[in-house]
Formats: sequence, C-alpha cells, structure tokens
Amino acid sequence: MTFALAHISDLHVSEFGDSFHDRAHQVRRTPNVVSVSTPDARIVWEQSGWRVVQSRGRRGALDITLVDPGGYAHPVPPLRRVDGSLRAFDPIERAAAKARRLEARRATTLAQSLPSAQALGALVAHHPRGRNPNESANVNVRLLRALDVLQPNQFDAVAITGDVTDDGAGWELIESAFAPWIKQNRLFVIAGNHDLYLLPMRASTRPRPTARSKRQAWHAFAAKIGLELDASGGWMRTVPEAHAVIVGLDSCARPQKRFFRQNGAIGEAQLAWLRRVGQSADFKRAFHRIVMFHHHLVPLAHGVGRRTPPEIGMRLDDAREAARVFDEVGVTAVLHGHRHVSEQRQPAGANFTILASPSLTLGCRSGDGPSFWKIELDARLHATRVRVPMEAMAQDDDDVSA
Repeated sequence: MTFALAHISDLHVSEFGDSFHDRAHQVRRTPNVVSVSTPDARIVWEQSGWRVVQSRGRRGALDITLVDPGGYAHPVPPLRRVDGSLRAFDPIERAAAKARRLEARRATTLAQSLPSAQALGALVAHHPRGRNPNESANVNVRLLRALDVLQPNQFDAVAITGDVTDDGAGWELIESAFAPWIKQNRLFVIAGNHDLYLLPMRASTRPRPTARSKRQAWHAFAAKIGLELDASGGWMRTVPEAHAVIVGLDSCARPQKRFFRQNGAIGEAQLAWLRRVGQSADFKRAFHRIVMFHHHLVPLAHGVGRRTPPEIGMRLDDAREAARVFDEVGVTAVLHGHRHVSEQRQPAGANFTILASPSLTLGCRSGDGPSFWKIELDARLHATRVRVPMEAMAQDDDDVSA
C-alpha cells in the first residue's frame, strides 16, 4: 500500500495572523505592558480580555486606548470616510470593532475552537482588499483554508520544513490544526529561522521575543507532538508502513551572528549524529531515507528564465559538508523550505532528490499561488505538486496604522 506524505513549509502563523513578509500590514502595538490602573482611567468596553480605556490627556482631552489581553496598547483606527459617509464616528466603537476583528483571527482563539466552514468563509470574505492574494493575506486564516486540501483521509503524515511561525508565536494553532496527525505520531516538524532567530523588525511593531524564548517554545512544541530531540538538535522517526526513516535536522543549530543575518548551518555535531544514525539497522534497512531541514541546500531561482537571487544572509553555510554526509550515509531525499520556491531536482554529483516547498500560506516567489508536495512512498518515491486554491483570500481592509 502507498504511504502518502504531505511536504509543506513556511506557514508563518502568528498571534494575529500578520506576517513579517507584509510589513505594511503588521499589527502595531506598544512594546511595553500598559498600566490601566491610573486614577483617571476608566474601562468603557471589555470583551474576551480586550479593553477600551478612556483617560484624560495632558491637556485635559479624552484619550481612547485599546488594550489587548496581554496588556499591550494598539492604536485606535482613524476616522475615515467611506462612500461619502463617516465610518464609525465614535472612537470607542472603532476601537471595539478593531478588537473583535483581531480577536477573531488570533491564533489562540482559532486554536481553542477551529472555525466551521461557514465561519471560515466569513473570515475569508471579511472586508476584501482586492489585491494579489499571494502578497497580502492573513496567514492564520490561509492556513485553515489550506486544510481543506490537507485531509487526514488523503495524507498519512505531514512534514513541515520550518518557519512554522512568523516570529515564534502561534504554535498552539499548529497543534490544533494538525491534531489528527499528532494523535497518530505522524506530524514531522523542524524549526526554521523565523522560529528560532531574531528578525530585524521595528521595535514599535510588537514586543520582541528572545532567542531563548523562541527555542524554548520550539522545544515545548516538539515534546508535545512526540519528537525526541537529540542534544545536537536532530531527531529520527521510523515509519515501518512506508519502509522509511525520516530524520529532522536543525539548520539553525549555530547561534545567530547578527539579528539581520539569517544564514543557517547544520553543524559538525549534528552531522556526526547523522553519521551514527546512518549506521543503525533501521536506517540501513529502509527503502526511503529522508532528511528534512529548513535552509536550502543549493541556490534556487525564482522561476524559469530567472536568475538565482542574492544569497546574502540566507544560505546554508555548510551545505557542501552536509551534502557529502547525505551521500555518505545513503540519504535518498532531502526536503526543505526557506526560499518560498517550489522545485524538484537531483543535484549534479549527488545521489539524493531535493524537494523544495514554497510557503503554504504566502505562495511561491515565482508568483505562483500556495502549493505543497504530495510524496507517495512504496517501492519508489513519487512526488506531485498539489496547488491550494486561494482565489477568495485577501487581506482585511485595515488602515496601515491599525
């Protein structure tokens, strides 16, 4: 019987579903917790942990502040004219409407109760922007829409090759969305640079995580889904029904040199561990010896006739050493993400096949929409690209300052 594995990558889920790749529409909030206990502060609206606080400013004017469940303040959307009439003249009403909109697509809220098809359709259709859906859309909502194609009865397992989150937040949504595979110990995940490294994000955009907090969140998630991480960062799972062994490698094993550099490295310790794994009976006996990590092993062009883009701050620094070990131990397939490019190739001089997966939520750098690889394992490996229909997807019509 054929074993079907879905190779997806670069989900970029976040607390509110906004992505670093769409900076113009990142959700703004203050970097510090706001105190609402001042004598003149008065809560004028409250729902699901969100509060609209009214207070007196320095010159005696009334100030309206929107505070999220974490205690961080968000700017109140400005007064705008729509179809010749003023929309939501009352600032309290505007703040409350923004809170309800953000809460509806919040990772925690979605994870607690995955929306029905009708509710998801409403989230998709809410205030369509009419722009290219591959460039600007709520990634949390787009992930849930992609689950219409990723059905447990069609795929025996799912492999996610990094950038599961946009900035280290939203793991709870992954746990909920992929629960059917987690229950069967058939969700295979490795972290990416967005999950583990620091990003050059403006400090006013949102509170910044630390390298330690990001790695702790990844380790906690890995433990929840049953991945036993080696001290070097890698893990191995045997899949008897597929005659396969799947190995996950941390391509962010090396500490980040600078916050704006996203270069990866598997590292000597992890490659030495892979050599030991390669000597195990399970590994040698398997038909399919699959290795998955995040960074790309070879430079990828963004489409036919296009040059490979600059590799500054993006490449896998020890790609040559890694490829040598892969051939040494007999790896048959390499799965990765990172560049948001869909490609299948067998590099010259190598004995393994590479399957690069684009972003499941943001699409492919070629301009193509989201897709993933359906990998069928029997006596051989057969890969088919599966496209995710996203025609109805669009970013909510929020103001840039919202």
